[in-house]
Amino acid sequence: MGVGTTNLGVVFIHGLFSSERTWDPLVRLLESDEELAAVTVRRFDYASPRLRRFRPDRRTADYNDLADRLKAFLHYEAAGHDRLLLVAHSQGGLIVQRHLARMINSGQGRQLTRIRGVVLLACPNDGSDFMLPLRSAWWPGHPQVRALTPLDPDVKDAQRTVLDRIVYAKDVGASSCPVPFWVFGGSEDKVVVRASAQGAFPRFFMLPGDHFGIIRPKSHTDPVYVALRTHLLEVQRQPDPDPAPERVVPGAVTPDPSPSAAQDVPWGDGAKAARILDVLPPYADWLKTLRTQDFLVVSGRVDRLFHEAADALGDDPLQFIDPVLHDAATACGRAATGLGEAMTALLAADRADAEAYEGLPAREKGDARTLFLGEHRRGEDELRLNTLRDTFFDTYDVLVRLLNERLHAPEGTAFPPRGTSAPEAVAARPAAPGTADGRSRVGRGLPRHERELRTAYDRLRTAGIGEPVSDAYLSGATAVQHFAAGDETGPGWVLGLRNGRAVAVSEPIWNALVEAGGSAAQGDPLGRVGHPTAPGAGPTALGPDERRVDLEGGSWGRGLLVRGDDGWRWEPRVGLSLDRTSSADRWTAGRPAPRLRLRVLVTLPRDAAEGMEVTPERRRDLKDRLPFGRLAGAVTTLSLRRGADLRAANWNPGPYRNAIDSISYSTTVAPADGRPALTGAVMASLPGTPRASTVTCAEIAIQDTAAWAAALPPDTSTRLTLEEVQQVLLASWETAANLLPSAVCDATATRWAGPPTVELRLTAEGPHDRPRADLGTLIDLSGLGPTDRGPLSEMAVTITVSPMLGDTERRRLLRRALVHMLQGFGYVEVDEHLLA
Repeated sequence: MGVGTTNLGVVFIHGLFSSERTWDPLVRLLESDEELAAVTVRRFDYASPRLRRFRPDRRTADYNDLADRLKAFLHYEAAGHDRLLLVAHSQGGLIVQRHLARMINSGQGRQLTRIRGVVLLACPNDGSDFMLPLRSAWWPGHPQVRALTPLDPDVKDAQRTVLDRIVYAKDVGASSCPVPFWVFGGSEDKVVVRASAQGAFPRFFMLPGDHFGIIRPKSHTDPVYVALRTHLLEVQRQPDPDPAPERVVPGAVTPDPSPSAAQDVPWGDGAKAARILDVLPPYADWLKTLRTQDFLVVSGRVDRLFHEAADALGDDPLQFIDPVLHDAATACGRAATGLGEAMTALLAADRADAEAYEGLPAREKGDARTLFLGEHRRGEDELRLNTLRDTFFDTYDVLVRLLNERLHAPEGTAFPPRGTSAPEAVAARPAAPGTADGRSRVGRGLPRHERELRTAYDRLRTAGIGEPVSDAYLSGATAVQHFAAGDETGPGWVLGLRNGRAVAVSEPIWNALVEAGGSAAQGDPLGRVGHPTAPGAGPTALGPDERRVDLEGGSWGRGLLVRGDDGWRWEPRVGLSLDRTSSADRWTAGRPAPRLRLRVLVTLPRDAAEGMEVTPERRRDLKDRLPFGRLAGAVTTLSLRRGADLRAANWNPGPYRNAIDSISYSTTVAPADGRPALTGAVMASLPGTPRASTVTCAEIAIQDTAAWAAALPPDTSTRLTLEEVQQVLLASWETAANLLPSAVCDATATRWAGPPTVELRLTAEGPHDRPRADLGTLIDLSGLGPTDRGPLSEMAVTITVSPMLGDTERRRLLRRALVHMLQGFGYVEVDEHLLA
């Protein structure tokens, strides 16, 4: 991806005895910086307990555990970013270094190319002697505290690896990957002094502040924010790294770069097939061992050769031209990567137990590996490895058979000697081993699933399913095969087998599924949206007249394929969670914080950014509608119910940016003295890259309860009722989900690139230098029953739902979401009738 089209994520890692909330001041500033609107904030949280509790079934994670957790976080939760900047405070920097060192030491340097920079803030690179005797006495067995001892050998070993193989690295390879480090210390920090903060890193700077003040900037001009912003912009503009130069072997002929020589380079599908069969020879002894071995003891040679093959598949820029071969090779490569990563994560270089070890061939005993039993569950992890291995060999066998059928087995392919269990050669055959006339048969291509597919096919033939027109193949964990129509005139069928459950769908439904998830899935369109499912235990056929199809198993979660007047579209099943969205604090910095903020944020992951812009015509239409919209009515009603006519009639640009890709308008209600009492605001931000998200926000805030009370009749309470809270949230939801998206594009024509969400937030705020108020002092929560929580300054709930809802459905879902939120924050006796 070139400069200007990045999908940059910044990952924050906190320190000892802290949590992800320590980053709140920095994140608020970052998410309100319009120039960095395309940057996504990710927070890596982990347990760092201060108090010792008697839990014989639980232990405190050490740096190796946390490094592997960070690896999983970057692999799964930050998977959507092609560039990452890691920002770590204190101990968090040591966790980052341990993660990087473990990746390099396991030969996974190429997987670090997404990390374009690391920022260390007050990191104890040489340890800390601050209150060392007290720390040792109070936390004698705490592994994280122990690792902070000055010059801890494990910490220094990891740091040497990082310096040698990352900071000073030149090329990207299995054991190196250049990543810049920017290291900062605090000028008033006694916890981590300058010498320890710098360690041996070459780029070191001092910032004002103590150990904790260094990560709590108060404004966009604070030095730590300026520094972080500078490096974020730098990473955003970085060109992609150059590939490692080819190694010159002594005595080898140097390739001629001239055009005539380039014509001799092997291209095309035959060349691609030769490369695959070179690294994964069909009858190599090590591949046969991998196919049959017990994962409780693994040959180190087999493990090494397989990882080399998986890396070669992933690094090869040449792709098949034949689309069937391309899909098969993509599935095989993905399966190889999955198995390789699981083997790296679950197998340790320890000597195997005696019985299993003795069963190995002599040549494999020298570097045998065994299943790591520390934190892993032996039975479950062995099953996981076996499942991933079966998936790999299923996809590999399909690919080899296709190469065989297309005469792509190159001359000179090495085969095993006679007497082995393998065939003599990958010799091409004119006809595939299907039916007698050479046609495909049900289940061919997936021997493990052939019987189940045949059984399902026999039971579904009465639905009009004809003969197979393709081999069976794997789409994720689902076995799939295509069939003709039984009467040879209607649309064809696609049969899917998942977890023993067979569902056949007509070809138009299948094509709609592929279109819904195709652009997001890189070779497996249904990997995101999921596969069709149906109630009941037996096989089911869903014909072309269906209006909706249930889906499961996709990374987007449970969903539906819904047919409307304009065709099929994917929609999510409604889901509720207490997770914050990445935009929760957007548009909150740079202005005095209100006493109470009620806001709704809608995140719309668009499939493409084309055609989305705030045109002058759309902006004028929005400005004309705001004074008469539901949000303005909700602001006005709050005062009308208290006997004062304070209308939200004037909507002005600001306080945030207005441009072709952003919207910001607000209204202020004030008494005669001009003090802001109530405000209403709408904001929107368009994506800067394809498949990024449009974010809209509508909110109503009580800026100053005293100013509002001054504009109301004497002795009138400014405390909101639960009914008023619901009305404000309904108006905000309708505005953020319907009105604001219409100023950008036609929401009904959108194809999603992920599940859309609606986040409802209630926050008691106020000046940053004072404690936040309890929500109960600003909203009457007395009718909700008791709670086991202390004072609550914030409550929120996130709804996964399509934005296209009617008023009745939105009202019903709002009550359901508020009940979920209140119960999650300790009001366990709440049900929907209390909110009616």
